[in-house]
Amino acid sequence: MLNVPAPLDPLRRQASDLWAYAQGLLPGEPRSTPALIFAQGRSGSTVLESLLASTGHFASRGELLGEGHERVRYPHAFLRGHARRTGRRSFLAHVKVYHLNRDRIAAGAAPIDPRAFLRQLHGEGWRIIHLTRQDRVRHVLSNLVAEARKEYHKLDDRPETTAVRVERAALDAAIAERLAYAEEERAALEGIPHTRVIYEEDLEPAAAHQATANRVLDFLGLPHRPVSTPLRKINARPLREIIANYDELADWLEGGGPGRSSAAAGMG
Repeated sequence: MLNVPAPLDPLRRQASDLWAYAQGLLPGEPRSTPALIFAQGRSGSTVLESLLASTGHFASRGELLGEGHERVRYPHAFLRGHARRTGRRSFLAHVKVYHLNRDRIAAGAAPIDPRAFLRQLHGEGWRIIHLTRQDRVRHVLSNLVAEARKEYHKLDDRPETTAVRVERAALDAAIAERLAYAEEERAALEGIPHTRVIYEEDLEPAAAHQATANRVLDFLGLPHRPVSTPLRKINARPLREIIANYDELADWLEGGGPGRSSAAAGMG
């Protein structure tokens, strides 16, 4: 079962939010160690959360500060309150750096300093898992393909056929944006203890899932348990099959540059 909480209707969500605020303002800490996955979208955060949730150690809450929660006034208290609802299981959610600034500004809310946010959580005993993706070309393409498919997750083994046309300037701009977010993450995490998970090494190969989960469980002080996920990789094909106008971009992609060098091996 995929651990992505179903969206609530507006009234139920408002009641849930108010309850979380009330819990977050009370003194005391959660009874178990809460964990936060800090990652950009399309980095494998849902896969990682699904794997960890399959151990039974966690109450998995997805993107609590994502769509529909951009105007949450006190994100720290909001997460803290939700963490108190998990009983003896560890709380687990993921947050993107732009949930705290860009998305809030776009919604008309005050931005939150990511570094201050993470420092406050760490000071209260939260464990932070930093998930990164190194191949920025495939990172950007992952989002484009998901939008074209109108589905962001894959739960079956049917062959994928979606191809997208990519303009060079748009791809370059999107790569630059991803690199800028990565720098924001680096600055926010500086000096804050955390563990790092790299998508291409730790999540993309299914054979690495158990070792990755074990390492994260060690970081969280939890016993090892077998892990599994129903999620399947969407973009397992060569870039030639994913990019409809591949021939127009091949020389540029293979020429290197920020975020492109790791893609060259998968160009065929």
